[in-house]
Amino acid sequence: MRTPPNFPYPLQPLRVPGGWHITVNTLFEVEPGPDSMQWFSSALLLWGYCRDSGYCFNSHFEPEDDPDGEFVLEMAKAEYDRHGKAVKGSEVFLGEFRTRGKAQFVARVEQFMRDPGR
Repeated sequence: MRTPPNFPYPLQPLRVPGGWHITVNTLFEVEPGPDSMQWFSSALLLWGYCRDSGYCFNSHFEPEDDPDGEFVLEMAKAEYDRHGKAVKGSEVFLGEFRTRGKAQFVARVEQFMRDPGR
């Protein structure tokens, strides 16, 4: 995925296994800090799902605009209909992971996509 023009930072590299779809990606290759908080203020940093397995995740940074905040990864499993849409009400929350470290956050996202049952 290429970084949109006029962005001072490239997108954070991610290892995405086959079958996974990343539908939201506003995670840039910059560390949170007083001068970079504008890049962590969206409602979602990453959102992905694997229709075959039903596993999905979303993530954000909280509290917004706080350089001392943390990355939050929320993991779930859902059922999908034959058209690839999540069945309403089928989502089961599997847990969350919180960290102040961006490297640990990226590693956990990649681990969840490789082995979601772990």
